[in-house]
Amino acid sequence: MSIGKQVIETVRKIYHHFNTPPAVIELINYRFYVVSNIAQTIAWSTHLWWMIMFYCLGVTPLAFIQIPSIMVYALAIIVNRRGFHMLAMVLSLTEIVAHQVLAVHYIGWDANFQYFIPVVAIFPFLIPKRGWFWKWFMLLLCLGGYLYIDFFMSKLEPVYKLNYGPLTFFHVLNIVLAFGMFATWAIYLTQAISRSQALIEEQTKELTKAEEAVKQAEIQLKLELKEQENTIITKEKQRYEELLLNILPYEVAQELKEKGKSEAKLFDHVTVMFTDFKDFTKIGEQMSAGQLVKEIDYCFSSFDKIIQKHGIEKIKTIGDSYMCAGGLPAINKTHATDVIRAALEIMEFMLKHKKEKEAKGETPFEIRIGINTGPVVAGIVGIRKFAYDIWGDTVNIASRMESSGEPGKINISGSTHEQIKDKFNCSYRGKILAKNKGEIDMYFVNQ
Repeated sequence: MSIGKQVIETVRKIYHHFNTPPAVIELINYRFYVVSNIAQTIAWSTHLWWMIMFYCLGVTPLAFIQIPSIMVYALAIIVNRRGFHMLAMVLSLTEIVAHQVLAVHYIGWDANFQYFIPVVAIFPFLIPKRGWFWKWFMLLLCLGGYLYIDFFMSKLEPVYKLNYGPLTFFHVLNIVLAFGMFATWAIYLTQAISRSQALIEEQTKELTKAEEAVKQAEIQLKLELKEQENTIITKEKQRYEELLLNILPYEVAQELKEKGKSEAKLFDHVTVMFTDFKDFTKIGEQMSAGQLVKEIDYCFSSFDKIIQKHGIEKIKTIGDSYMCAGGLPAINKTHATDVIRAALEIMEFMLKHKKEKEAKGETPFEIRIGINTGPVVAGIVGIRKFAYDIWGDTVNIASRMESSGEPGKINISGSTHEQIKDKFNCSYRGKILAKNKGEIDMYFVNQ
């Protein structure tokens, strides 16, 4: 790499270093931070050059004065990077005023070092976010220093009388540097204003886009919220319908939603089934309440699956009694056959479950099943806690079939036997006395 490229690269790195502020620098002070660092870097580097020049010219006091001046500017750069911009400015301007007073004292007015004072007087006002008191104080400090040199030192004989050549060199150089610094600050500030204006215009465009985006986002949010609301309403409606269908048959639920009520209906021909566990109370006393509920839930949940498979409507459970019916609310001609098949499957399930319980050394439930066929009235009553129920002598006789049966057996009435005798093998039990119903023909369905 050539020397010229090395110098350019070094300058670029130095500028990048000063142009990249630490996190403590506020955004509003960013421009001043950059200008101040560049100015103070130029200051200490030129003071290094002045030190060599004065030493070579034999003005040794002024050469040695450059050392503390360089240290002051280095310190100013450090405190400026820490965010103490006003302190950095106080250090720099105090050094400049004192340094120019000493320069005029040692080599005279004609060297024109005093012209640097008005050049730097503008610097405090470049700090956007600072108190006006210190800005005016430093302006008056520069003004006072310049006036002191002009009134009291311009006619004094300097300590060192330089030859015409060096003195003329300093005279011209300092004027050129002073005007050059003025031009540099003017160009930089002009560019800064241009960049700020461009930034404002760009930010205005971005703000307009952002406002439009916010409006679109608000519209989109409202649409999404509406969609979410509709989704929630749909889900709640589905849950309501699922809950309603879990309580009532589909036909009854639809009638209730459409009309707000459901009329009771007479069904001429349905088959009703009751189940009951033998010695439920005695066996239940051997279990905890939690175990008992868990056992009933397991059995009844299995019954639910079985009757659903056969198209039978669950009516209700009362304690350990399970009641269901075929042929309603949707009328069909296979209700008796469907109920018998469901009863056989329930019995098979209970026998399997009994073996599992006995294998664990636990006491199993044994089930009795009673079935009857005939007319019933079905519907819902009341205005709260709807429940679909059925009434009539057919229901009472079905209950008697269960209580008159035997554990592990399916006991059916003569009316049910008439419906299924060609499809299932049954054993006639004879006329059995049923409580409050007299003697009734009863049959066991053979498995």
